[in-house]
Amino acid sequence: MPGVRQMIFATFVAFVLISAAQVATPGPSTVFLLNNAIMYGPRRAILALSGDLAAIVILASLSAVGVGALLATNAALFTALRLGGALYLFWLGAQYFRAPTVAADRDDIRPSPEGGGLGLWLQSFGIGISNPKAVLFFAALFPQFIPADGGYGLLVALVVAFVATKLVVLSCYALAARQLRGLFSGKANVELGRRLTGTVFVLFGCLMVWPILT
Repeated sequence: MPGVRQMIFATFVAFVLISAAQVATPGPSTVFLLNNAIMYGPRRAILALSGDLAAIVILASLSAVGVGALLATNAALFTALRLGGALYLFWLGAQYFRAPTVAADRDDIRPSPEGGGLGLWLQSFGIGISNPKAVLFFAALFPQFIPADGGYGLLVALVVAFVATKLVVLSCYALAARQLRGLFSGKANVELGRRLTGTVFVLFGCLMVWPILT
């Protein structure tokens, strides 16, 4: 059955390409990872990324059991979840404005704030789980690549493929961000980078709230 196998392979490649395009688009998790990579090094940033990946697995699982359809039909619930996600981004942005400024003038990886690596992991998980649009994204994407008789095995394969794609793409971002570390060797540059990161999180929060208010 070479023709069938080629079709399945082509469909899988299309799914990976769409996933890569979605993952590569800048968002809160990307900004958070780049900031961690610059301030604490790529290894710690990638370890913290596992929190976001865990959230992706949960959201994809919720989509698989029909929560995506529920959110699509229950406007009040979806609005409440979006507001909750926006408030979390506002809070996270405020933390960057309040955090003390420490110049990144050493090559070693410094201990991270707020509970060390666990603190970064929890923040990464919070960013990933706070966006209900991800559930709708999976609910809209999966049916395009899963036939009616595909079963849960194919669904699991697609979830694994999406998580692996996100890990590879954002790991490349983290490794590339290392090259920017020299720009943050002074206290003034660290202060600027921290405020820019906080501003970006607040702006993403505003983008989540704006459609609700208009």
